[in-house]
Amino acid sequence: MRLFYTTIFTLLLSVTMLNAQSYFNGKFKIQTYTYADREFTLYDFSREGDVNTNLKAKYFATDAYNQYLDWKSGKEILFITAGAFSDGWDSDAKPVGLCVDNGKTINKFPKAEMDGMVIIYNGAAQQGGIAVVDMDKKYVTVENPYGSKNYEQYDPRDNAIDRTNFLNWGESAGVTLFQTQLVYSEKKSDSENFGNTSFGDKRERRYLAICIKNGIVHHVVVDVPEAIKLMEGAQRTKEVLDYDGFNVLYIMNLDTGDKNVMYCYNGSYLENQYPYKGSNTDAAKIENATNLLIYYKD
Repeated sequence: MRLFYTTIFTLLLSVTMLNAQSYFNGKFKIQTYTYADREFTLYDFSREGDVNTNLKAKYFATDAYNQYLDWKSGKEILFITAGAFSDGWDSDAKPVGLCVDNGKTINKFPKAEMDGMVIIYNGAAQQGGIAVVDMDKKYVTVENPYGSKNYEQYDPRDNAIDRTNFLNWGESAGVTLFQTQLVYSEKKSDSENFGNTSFGDKRERRYLAICIKNGIVHHVVVDVPEAIKLMEGAQRTKEVLDYDGFNVLYIMNLDTGDKNVMYCYNGSYLENQYPYKGSNTDAAKIENATNLLIYYKD
């Protein structure tokens, strides 16, 4: 037990904050830490408040830029990045695994090795919220229809009938949903989550964490610009989030890919961060995105 506390104490001493910004009464915060010889920038979106005042997530799975242009009027855009992995580089590429895009089924074929089901709500009291299910550990539970208090469970990854019914629910509910890699799940043990931290090539990483802090749900995008292996980066991200006081529920791997789109509100306007490492910076422009994860306020 003494060794455990010594380890935690050492971690707390080794994390250093470099800078921080806060907007909209602290609902959107940007904090950069150094830890384990790398920088970790946390883009923290609070879900505090009702549907009219909280910060919201939106996802466009395909033809993302045109959908974004049609949708963005009257909204203040705070952050944009890529989300799920796609089956190609063109703007009409489809996400890998099961996907419904704002009520339209895009991909009916599950990805067996992807354990995360992500549901983004586009309306009603849950608008802008994200639900994540670890499909290795439990079924996907949905309310069908909304407001009915009738709950149904599905196993869409491994059961064909459940898959059809689940996609039908996604269409009727007008939600967005997709499969992804869970690199951390509260449903799994430490050995299940981080048993192989050497997995994955070294590259820039970006993760989306769903967390609780002081009883409030937070969505936190964590950018790790220095090259790191997938699961080592996930473990370090979890440790930095722990240090910052978050109770981490899930961490998902986001696709930086060849285009590596990332824009962020700087207090005045939405600024392209140009995280793309090659010479063609046009690749990192929103116009060329295959899919987009967006945070905004009404």
